[in-house]
Amino acid sequence: MVKRLGLPSSLRRRAAAAPSTAAAGASSGNKRGRSRGRSALSEAANNNNTNKASPDKDNRTPQDLGEITTSIAKGSLTASSPRKNGSGGNGNLPSSGSALDTADMSSQSSSNMTDLNNQPEPWVEPHVDGEALLARRVQSIPSPQYANDADPYGDVRNRLEHSSLRDKLTHAHHTYIRSATPDGGGCIGPASAAATTITNAANIATTTTTTSSKNNKKQRKRRKALADPNKHDHNHIPFFAAMTTYLGYTVLIFIGHVRDVCASIFRSGRYYRNNIAHQSQQSNAASSSTRTTTNALIAAAKSQQPQQEMPKPTGPFPSDNPRAYAPLLKSWENFYTRRLYHRIQDCFNRPIASRPGAAIRVLERVSWDGNKTMEVLGSLDNLETHRQRDEYTRGEHFVLSEGQPSDRVSRACLNLGSYNYLGFADDWDVTCRSGVLSSLHQLPISPSSSRVEYGTTSLHVEVEEIVAKFLQKDAAMVLNMGFNTNATTIPALMERGDLLVSDELNHTSIVNGARSSGAAIRTFRHNDADHLEQILSTAIVMGRPRTRRPWNKIMVIVEGIYSMEGEYCDLRNIVAVCKKYGAYLYLDEAHSIGAMGPTGRGCCEYTGVDPADVDILMGTFTKSFGGMGGYIAGNKDVIAYLRKKCAGSSFHNSLSPVVCQQIISSFKVIMGEDGTDIGKRKLTALRDNSNYFRMRLMDMGLHVLGHFDSPIIPVMLYNPTKIAAFSRECLKRGLAVVVVGFPAVPILMSRARFCISAAHTRAELDRALVEIEEIATLLKLKYNKSTFG
Repeated sequence: MVKRLGLPSSLRRRAAAAPSTAAAGASSGNKRGRSRGRSALSEAANNNNTNKASPDKDNRTPQDLGEITTSIAKGSLTASSPRKNGSGGNGNLPSSGSALDTADMSSQSSSNMTDLNNQPEPWVEPHVDGEALLARRVQSIPSPQYANDADPYGDVRNRLEHSSLRDKLTHAHHTYIRSATPDGGGCIGPASAAATTITNAANIATTTTTTSSKNNKKQRKRRKALADPNKHDHNHIPFFAAMTTYLGYTVLIFIGHVRDVCASIFRSGRYYRNNIAHQSQQSNAASSSTRTTTNALIAAAKSQQPQQEMPKPTGPFPSDNPRAYAPLLKSWENFYTRRLYHRIQDCFNRPIASRPGAAIRVLERVSWDGNKTMEVLGSLDNLETHRQRDEYTRGEHFVLSEGQPSDRVSRACLNLGSYNYLGFADDWDVTCRSGVLSSLHQLPISPSSSRVEYGTTSLHVEVEEIVAKFLQKDAAMVLNMGFNTNATTIPALMERGDLLVSDELNHTSIVNGARSSGAAIRTFRHNDADHLEQILSTAIVMGRPRTRRPWNKIMVIVEGIYSMEGEYCDLRNIVAVCKKYGAYLYLDEAHSIGAMGPTGRGCCEYTGVDPADVDILMGTFTKSFGGMGGYIAGNKDVIAYLRKKCAGSSFHNSLSPVVCQQIISSFKVIMGEDGTDIGKRKLTALRDNSNYFRMRLMDMGLHVLGHFDSPIIPVMLYNPTKIAAFSRECLKRGLAVVVVGFPAVPILMSRARFCISAAHTRAELDRALVEIEEIATLLKLKYNKSTFG
């Protein structure tokens, strides 16, 4: 029996139920562990059957959930892997042996075919003509999208809609597209607009429990074969790129160690402390206190007490003595910072002198010590020679920033790195300015207190109500920092005796929160629901290590869009697995909320998952809403519990009222409550800009990660020398981009990450693409076209 904790009943485990077949197929253990696991499973299964009589979400019929659940019950759950069939979390869903066979599904759902963009759950019949569905989707684009001009993507509209539809059906709804191309291939290439046939997965693979593992392998192979041939897997690295990357790091590490040895021998180097300055300070101090020092020496000589001799430090400071002081920094981390990171430090932490809109001004920086430190250049007068000044002023993107201090040298760039997804930084004067500035007339910039003391204002209450309404949850809680939302909420929910199952590519805020919670941690392969099911079934059967006692509760944590991969979560399958095994689901929608779905409600809306099936919804206001902070949404009892137990709410300063008003104003724009269609146009422009930019990068032959409809577009660089080269070449051409290396990503998987905004125009993106193609040719990055790039 699952142990009850001192948490609200809504957060206790719904059931520890795994079907007897799953328990029997789990990892083997001793007989005592097996019997205890089976007894816990059977007892929890009985509880699950008893709880079905209550007015719970698990007791609702497909009709109660509307057409979205009808689609899931008729197609997706019976068409995918066998884990969705049988005794899942919702007992009303039919199994593979249900009377709702394929023929019945086709006849019963034909009258329910609706517009794909207007419904959160698109239901695709077997044998539906793909061209008809594609044409319907093209026609469904809102008319006010481009009110002042024609569709800027009219010439590539069919390709954009096809690519978006293919990825959505393949990765979000697991309905495969088989296409007939002119060359007889099985997939639609980037330049093909041939007719498509959308086939439900039920017509591809059978789902009998006796052949489940074999069918799962077949489906994975078929999905890989039917996927876009230009799409790159985040786990794959070409052999040539891998070898040159290893060679590059080997050379850097070897040269770094050689320079460290030379610095220790010759007592000189960039990272060797300056003895002269310290000795001069000591001499000045000694001359001013000669008398005091003499008296102290005489007193010490008279005492004649034996004193322990301390080894002399190797440098001018006491901490330079390795026998008296432990090293403050780990040797490898310090070495990596000195010998690798500082070489390319100019590519990171770039300050700006404007709004982070589609166009941005980047302040010029200089280094006087070989990139060890960077400082803002300021005015041209800080340069030593006229020749240096001419090099800046003759630059194509040279500008002088406005404001104080004035005349700072800047570079006008196209912003391809900021999280300005919906473009509120560009039209803030129109959409949010009046509301935000009016909030300053009544409330301060900061309440100077936490929420449990005097940090709650009327705007805090209003923003929590609008978040809960937008997400279709009972209640919500806002915090003043997105990182701390995960880092402080997870320890409040989980503790010793609990189990956290996390996607291997989750954000570091989730990792920090999980580690500080004290709960046991397991990771499953990225977006692999099969591996997640194996971990859950084994954890339930085997229980805790050594004692084999059942876990108090189990929580699965995933992200809506993974920030370094640009992929959205396989939410449907993960929800089905969590419901099957009675595990809680925590969804981080930092990058997906406001950026995905027809109305911007995130991954749940995009994948057709009922928000009630996700126990905890987390998100941030820093991406799509032009603010700061984060939120947690869920059941009222859960939120009330977190208000007291979460350190981010109890001890941290509450969110600024000015930021609260910014969030409220942006939400009203997105929801259309401002009386305009600006929010609709923003959502459509973001989707079109992202898909067009991704499509063109793939046409170049670059290794592009992620899915269509995601505003995050990573391009693989691999080699460490190409990190700096790509960033510097882009800045030289007026492109502000983000490059990512170790430790943010694996050491072999360095990449550039583009973040697209609704404020970008096609002309701006076309200019950027021309420059990026020139850089890709120069740096040999076209690994999809050539092994050598």
